[in-house]
Parts: sequence; structure tokens; C-alpha cells
Amino acid sequence: MQTSQTTHPRPPLFCLTSTAPSGGNGKHMILSRQQVGAGAAAMGCPCSREAKSGEPTPEDPKEWKNVVPDNPSPRRVVAFTAKLDPAHTTPYHLGVLKLTHVLLNEGDAYDQQLGIFTCPLAGLYHFTVHMSLNGRAQCALYRNGESLASLYHTSLPNGCSQVASISSTAALDAGDRVWVNLWGHGRHEIIATEDSDTVFVGFLLG
Repeated sequence: MQTSQTTHPRPPLFCLTSTAPSGGNGKHMILSRQQVGAGAAAMGCPCSREAKSGEPTPEDPKEWKNVVPDNPSPRRVVAFTAKLDPAHTTPYHLGVLKLTHVLLNEGDAYDQQLGIFTCPLAGLYHFTVHMSLNGRAQCALYRNGESLASLYHTSLPNGCSQVASISSTAALDAGDRVWVNLWGHGRHEIIATEDSDTVFVGFLLG
């Protein structure tokens, strides 16, 4: 049986005219849109795929929903800032300079008792030592016992003071250790007062 379809002036209704294979008289049927859709669905017609009430359709782009990708995991923060305690000013020893007044210790990687930063996560790190000086000082940034950057400051006339700093960016593996190391003999005029700070800073770049 062949079926031809024409629309009536009233949109909700369709007129189907069927023609018998033998050429007999055809029949006219008035069907609702729902009846036509049900019949088309039974025959697998793609036009029968009507959206359910309230669902967006491809023909209505205003109703399309934006696909939002999953947020990436937040990056881990590793950073510290430690100051020299005034009680430890002008150190007279070799080895680790312990900066025990901790202002920031994100990641808990800086040990204020030892004065040593232990890398918790492999990556690029930046370290800076800023010192207030009242004379001679010799120190370096050490990684696992090797110097990354060093500083030598000579004596100053009486009553004079200055500041000095060293910094370094280094690729660290988990477990690597970094600290401020004093070298040379005698007293180091590295000071810490209410108005003059000596600070050790480090943080993960990425």
C-alpha cells in the first residue's frame, strides 16, 4: 500500500489518502498529530522522535545546555617564610643558620627546629635569603650539602649597616633538603631586631 500525505489548514490534523495496490478507490482519514506520530514510530520514521515536554531540541539552540568540564584538581601549595629570632642575632658558628620564627609554612616542609626545608613534592622551587648586616658575613644556600648560591659581605665602618640577599631557583626531588649555611670563621654580623629582619623564603613554582 502506498501512502501520500497532505496537510489540512488546521495544523494539528493530517489527511492520509491510501491507494489500493489494485487501483481501487482510496480512503480519506483525518488523524491527529499524536496518531500520526504513533504510526510513524511504529514504522521507524525519524520524524516521530518528538522531544518530551520541557526537553531542549536540536531545532531550538537557545535551550542547549553548556557542557562544563570537570575542574582540575587544585595545585598543592608549598611555601614558607622564616625569620631569624633576635635571640640568635650575630651567630658565631659554622653550619645551618636556624631561622626559628616561622611566619608561613604551607605544606609543613620547613623544620624550624633544624632550620631545614625538606622537599615534599618534586618540582621547581625558588629560595631567597634576605639579611640585615652590621659587618662581615659569609653564608650560602645549600641543597643536600652543595652550594646553590653564596654571599660574602665585608666589614663596615662603625655605626653602619646594610642589607644583602641571595636567591636561587632549583629543581628538587622529593626528600631533597635546602638550608642557609654559614661558612668562614669568626662572628657573622647577621642581625635581627625589631626594625631589621633576616628572612629565609622558599616556595614551589610548579
